Amino acid sequence: MCTVGCLDGLNIHSNEFAFEGSVSTGHINRQMESPLDKAEKFKSIKSDVGSTGTLLSVYVGDSVGDLLCLLEADIGIVVGSSTTLRRVGKQFGVSFVPLFTGLVEKQRRIEKEESSIFKARSGILYTVSSWSEVQAFILGNDFS
Repeated sequence: MCTVGCLDGLNIHSNEFAFEGSVSTGHINRQMESPLDKAEKFKSIKSDVGSTGTLLSVYVGDSVGDLLCLLEADIGIVVGSSTTLRRVGKQFGVSFVPLFTGLVEKQRRIEKEESSIFKARSGILYTVSSWSEVQAFILGNDFS
């Protein structure tokens, strides 16, 4: 897992594409091979960041191999509609809620409770149909 970008304190980690010069070969340098590798690295990143302040962690995934990290994150975002991920998640009591609908409801509850209610391992995963929704969520704009 390597840092591929940073935007106003936003650290993004992922496997990376291999390049020859400035052109991608199409191969992926896999730093994370298994769901347990991902979960260990994500927990490590969270603990490193957690020591510097209180920040929300966000994990974006699309398959059952991402389930552990999605649930570990304060905000777990599922891209697409993996039936396997949804089936396994539901077996363990995970709820799947559309991202923007869910966030509006959370915001209403925060205003009433006056404290953050985003918590890791809440059992709620947010769903989006495309990366443009993730981009809109992160940047606060609609780029679809």
